[in-house]
Amino acid sequence: MATSPKLLEFLSWAKEKGVISDIQVQDIPDKGLGFVTKRNVSRDNSIVAYIPYSILLNATKINRYAKEKAPKLEETFNALMACLDGTSLKPAVDAKFNKLKKEYESLRPIFNKWSKVEDAGGHDVVTFEHFRWADGVFWSRVLSFGSRFQTIDSIEEDLDDFHLVPFLDFANHSLTPYARWEIGAEGVELILTKDDSLEPITSDTEICISYGDKPNSELLFVHGFTLSDNPWSAISFPVPFYDDDELAKAKLIFMQYHGIKHLVSLTRKKGGAELSHDATRAMWICVLSEEDGVKFKMNHNDPSHPIDLFIGNQIIPTLDVFDNVINSMEILPVIEFRVMESVLENVEYLLSHLKQTNEQVLKMMEHGRNSRELEYVRIYREDEYKFLEFAVEDFTRKRDALMVDDVVQRFTQ
Repeated sequence: MATSPKLLEFLSWAKEKGVISDIQVQDIPDKGLGFVTKRNVSRDNSIVAYIPYSILLNATKINRYAKEKAPKLEETFNALMACLDGTSLKPAVDAKFNKLKKEYESLRPIFNKWSKVEDAGGHDVVTFEHFRWADGVFWSRVLSFGSRFQTIDSIEEDLDDFHLVPFLDFANHSLTPYARWEIGAEGVELILTKDDSLEPITSDTEICISYGDKPNSELLFVHGFTLSDNPWSAISFPVPFYDDDELAKAKLIFMQYHGIKHLVSLTRKKGGAELSHDATRAMWICVLSEEDGVKFKMNHNDPSHPIDLFIGNQIIPTLDVFDNVINSMEILPVIEFRVMESVLENVEYLLSHLKQTNEQVLKMMEHGRNSRELEYVRIYREDEYKFLEFAVEDFTRKRDALMVDDVVQRFTQ
């Protein structure tokens, strides 16, 4: 298979910088570049690629480089925003776009100091398209070393969390990966995962790693692809405070102070659509009212502890105490019923909105060029549609089951 001059140049650079590899890089159908085996190999925890720390990119190195000279970038980014209309991902993409725009405007004067604007024909040295492209490249390829730092015995520089690892970022994602990456004493290693099977991995087999258990919405948002057989489904929406909720502002302050996200996340688990623990807490706070004995006390003179929550006469100092108090309340079935109703209402809205946009968007996609990117979006839209239908059915069952509960009957009559 022919190799492009740019790839040959990179592979030559990687070898010169100390990258050692027993696998090859080649084009993978519908994926782009990836790793494949050169020959039959065994899954025996052997190292098939090594990347020295000296060529990794992190914040420390970039700060050092930025003080010396400014790189020139090439425009390569064109978003397919219209194809996301009606999906739960569209608001997230819009929010990301606005956040990047603000960041770019704050950094724009600094970018233009890298070289004289006149030298760039009066245009910005780094345009917003450049900045957006760089953000996408970073988050789609970065590795978080995180807690793995404790396994590193010798690194010359400070322990940055995020690293761009040249060569290793050719590894594609798979639900059934043959390899994993690990931090070694002097570099990052790609290791064939040990398997009880005696069957070797045959020549020209793609070697993938796992990016984690991620739904298609996250894969598309961060990495730019989707999986048609992805078992992980998820949706999210803002915490749906009632318009007439006079406690909404205090609730938001309490949630922020205790680190509760302002998003409700649903995932497919154990045959049902389930709220995450954090989302359950958020929904409890959302549906509780003064009639349930809830009171907030603002501490205006103590910014380190801005708010206290009381349920009845009991102060809630921690989230564990919050969980215990809610679960011991007599009206717990009523609270759960309100949560089910509110979640169901929002999921039904998301499904209805997706239905309304589907015909128009799918028709637009049919008339567009047949591209890998459009196919990824189509897979995501179908996946979200099926999960929303499933979630509506599941939360309808849960709500109806709670509706006949004796406590719910007593409090709702």
